[in-house]
Parts: sequence; structure tokens; C-alpha cells
Amino acid sequence: MRNLTETQLSRRFFLGLFGASAVVAGLGLAGCGGNDAGKGGAATGTDSGSASTASDGETLDKITMVWLPNESAAEFDAGREEFGRVLSEYAGVEVELMTTTDYNVAIEAISSGKAQMANLGAEGYIQAQEKNENVHALFTTSDTEGTLDGAKYYSRIAVPADQMSEYEDAESETGYSIKNIKGKRMSFVSQTSTSGFKVPCNAIMTEFPDDVTSTDELAQPGFFSQVLFGNSHPGSCVNLLQGDADVAAFDDIDVDMYLAVPEGERDAVNQPGSVYGVAEGAAQPFDRVQGKEFGIIQSTPVLNGPIVYNAGVLPEDIKDKILEGMTSTEVADNEQLFAPEDAEGTGAIWSKGDTAGFIAVDDEWYDPIRALA
Repeated sequence: MRNLTETQLSRRFFLGLFGASAVVAGLGLAGCGGNDAGKGGAATGTDSGSASTASDGETLDKITMVWLPNESAAEFDAGREEFGRVLSEYAGVEVELMTTTDYNVAIEAISSGKAQMANLGAEGYIQAQEKNENVHALFTTSDTEGTLDGAKYYSRIAVPADQMSEYEDAESETGYSIKNIKGKRMSFVSQTSTSGFKVPCNAIMTEFPDDVTSTDELAQPGFFSQVLFGNSHPGSCVNLLQGDADVAAFDDIDVDMYLAVPEGERDAVNQPGSVYGVAEGAAQPFDRVQGKEFGIIQSTPVLNGPIVYNAGVLPEDIKDKILEGMTSTEVADNEQLFAPEDAEGTGAIWSKGDTAGFIAVDDEWYDPIRALA
């Protein structure tokens, strides 16, 4: 079996490598304290924006795979390691797993060529591709039928459960609206998060066309009395539940493993009016908000994020082997990658309750996200 190593690349380490200008300003609660174990990758990084590509047969000693903060959490150690083991098997080279504490670190790592592959959200992928046209979508998680038709998750805007009456709206089809969020304390995930910033901001701008004209305005006090960034979906949810925010944006797939999810079909329980409580014995950071509940007041389906690659530093022949292997039935049946529905504590990042496995995806599939304001 190929060697598998794991490092954590923090915001502090990233700033030392690329300079502060490479990180989008305005992100709060950014992680620090990484180490230097991620230095010295075998593949040579390309300059951001370079149009050159790696050639077939080019020597590659190691693939660095970078993860977003949500999937970098300790409870997913086993799932990441298994992903790296399988990826190494199909690629035929060593795999280094790079965890992060900041969305922008992951984006810069893949766009600069520091990493050959990355797990990104749709918005993060689009931003990485804008920095370097060599960044492309490779595969994503399918729906439960093994297609792209329902390959989605949910972006939620939520409030404390005992305050939901403030957002009831008899004129709304769902019975709730975001009409009363102006002036509240708001928590987002990160300015590079699709479901934790881009999508909810688009919903807010649609609701308040005369008050907000850009996402930049929503990233700072003005429309909201205060703006927080949890730097992960659990972080944003906890900002709400511990009382630091009145309203928060976060998705379902990154927080529901910590929650007592209402009974019912996934689409139904992600609609406005649904109430979620913290599960008994939930792991960090939800251990400090035991007994708390939130309710959804706005929900939007979002395209599943891609696993991406940088064609400037990942040879095409290796990329093709990876795509064929990772979208195979063998991988889909790997319970260490895709936990059986309702299984708990497996360390798997994905669940068979949400997906049938990995499926190939191209850049154009994410055009609806590009079209958002």
C-alpha cells in the first residue's frame, strides 16, 4: 500500500507562503497554529492563472489532497484516511492529506498548485478557477439513484427555535420569510462558502433589492448590526445556538450529524418551519450547546460541491485513472467512505442516506452557481 501522510495547513502557515494579499479580507474566527509538514511537495506548483498544463507521463511522486475546514474535523479522520488510501491505490502514487482551518487556504492551495486535488464547495471551486483556469471539477457525490438529477444539499437560514414567531409570514407559501432579519446579528460560514454565504446572500439581496446591492455589503455591519463568520458550518450554527448571533446561515450535510433530525424525507425536513435540536452527547463544538434548538426560516437547494484537480500539476493520465477508479462500484460500496444509512460514529464523510457514490461532473454543471449575484 502506498504511503499516506496528513498535515494541517493553517491560515498562519498559508500567509507565510503566499502573502496576506492572497486571502480575502473580512473572515473572522480564522484558525491558526498549523505546522510546516505540508512543505516540499514533489510536484512543482504553477503560478496562479498559468495556462500551462501537466503532460502525460510526467513524473509525479505525490498527490496533495486538500480538505475544507468542515471535512478537516477530527471525527472525519478515518474517512479522510480511507479516501487517501483509495486515491493512492488508483493514482499509483503517495497521497498527502492536507487539512485546513480556513476556506481560503484550500482555494489558494489548489489554484497555486500547492495541492493537486481539493474537496471544495461550488463557490470555492468557481473562485479557484477564476484564479487559475487549470482548476477543473472532476467528480462529485451523486443522488441516491446514482445520478446528478438530485445531487444537492440545502443552504439554510435559521433562527433560535423560540424566536421563530418573529419570522412567521402569512403571505409566504412556507409560512415563514426573512423579511425581519434586517438589523439582526448575522453569522455566515465564510465569504468563500457556497451554502454558508453565496446562496443565502443571494436570497437576502432578492428579498431586499433596495437595501443591498452586493455580497460585500452583507459581509460587514450595515444591513446587519453585526456580522460573524463561523469559518465552518458547525461554527456558524454554534454562533447561533450559543447566542452570539440572532440569525445564521449553514447547510444540512455538515451539521446534521450533530443534531436530532426531525423524522421525514430529507426535502421535507429542510423546509421552513422545521425545528432541529442538538443531539445528546454531540461532539465538539456542539457539546457546549446541549439542549439548544433552531428553526429554519429559509432554505435553498444547492448543487453538491466537486472534488477538483489542477491540470497544471496533475498529469492527465493519472487524472483519468483517478476518475475511473473513484467513480467505480467498488468505491461506492466502501462503507468507510460511504457510511450505511443511519450508521453513527463511522468516521465516514459521506452517507448512503444522501448519495450512491461518486459521479463524474464537468465545469458547466456549476453554471447555475456562477449565475448567482
